[in-house]
Amino acid sequence: MYRPVLVVKPAALPISVADVKTALRVDGPDNDVEIERLINAAVDHYEGWSGVLGICLVAQTWRQDYGRFEDKMALALRPVQSIASVTYRNSLGQEATVAADQYALKQDGGGQSYVRFVSEFSAPTDLYEDAPVSIEFVAGWPLGSEGKPTTPADIQTAIIMFVQKHLDEAARANWDILDRVEKDLISKYRLPLI
Repeated sequence: MYRPVLVVKPAALPISVADVKTALRVDGPDNDVEIERLINAAVDHYEGWSGVLGICLVAQTWRQDYGRFEDKMALALRPVQSIASVTYRNSLGQEATVAADQYALKQDGGGQSYVRFVSEFSAPTDLYEDAPVSIEFVAGWPLGSEGKPTTPADIQTAIIMFVQKHLDEAARANWDILDRVEKDLISKYRLPLI
């Protein structure tokens, strides 16, 4: 399995600048750019392949490449909403798509998603030498009505605390407490270690 590649970025932040300003009781537009920068920093800290949670906070499309077909093909990010396509390249580099009825999106007890092929699926063996199999998938919480993110409230609250720690001078005096609460809010989204 190779490192996943972002194909389509999310259409929105997991929490708006206005919602963060309301929570922190910040008035006026003076801090809007800084608050948006800090929200993005929190998102980078939590999400994606290199984030501490390995999740996607708002729906986005990723591509995961593999060296070969397996019965079960793990997806590196979560929560996975759907599979957009499963493709492969033959030894000549020609791309083909696996029919959607040949696989299903599954999830194990720990929340890890994977693609499972039907027992009748005959995996091609004449594959290209470098990353021949690709799965495109949508991961992250979808946008709800009116385009508002449906990212869980505890993650949104953790983002607010992240912003507060870096924006508010008074919050820096309580950094340890805010940091502990922020980590408690996101702890259930970490993959369990087995």
